[in-house]
Amino acid sequence: MKTARGLHDEISEDLFEIGNRLDSLAGLIECSHADRNNLRVIRARVSVLCELLNADIPTADEISRTIFSVEIRQSISEINGMLESSKIQGETIDELRELLGFPNYFLLQSKKTIRAAIPLTKREKEVLLLLPRGLTAKSMATELFLTEATIKSHLASIFRKFEVVNRTQAIAIAIENKILTF
Repeated sequence: MKTARGLHDEISEDLFEIGNRLDSLAGLIECSHADRNNLRVIRARVSVLCELLNADIPTADEISRTIFSVEIRQSISEINGMLESSKIQGETIDELRELLGFPNYFLLQSKKTIRAAIPLTKREKEVLLLLPRGLTAKSMATELFLTEATIKSHLASIFRKFEVVNRTQAIAIAIENKILTF
């Protein structure tokens, strides 16, 4: 079962790897001076975000449960803004966009303004409860006596309702909305 600390560690590890690839991209001969500078600035922001994630201790009480501190949310928003305005393309940039592609409502909310819970069907809740265990769609299907295609359909519906693109983001939003607890 993933915890808030586990989510921080997972995202931080992925960011560290992406940061190293950003360094490599900035060192390419065919990289323009402007792109090189943009990559270095993005890399610096990614490093700061890694440090924030590693230093942050998510709150454990049920009343004010948040996955990311305000500083982490601001850092993610800044990087997302830089990625939107940047003309740099590539697989590494796309991975960074996906990893930090939390919806704006999630990044802009404060501890006091948690978004109203998105209504999920009973089956979607069952699938969501299995996400922190890191099961594959096939394993979830076996456990819930459903087909793999049905699980994937439920996951797509959850992602759409939460306005996210991956499991980590769905888990973070579910924890903040008290749909998932640990």
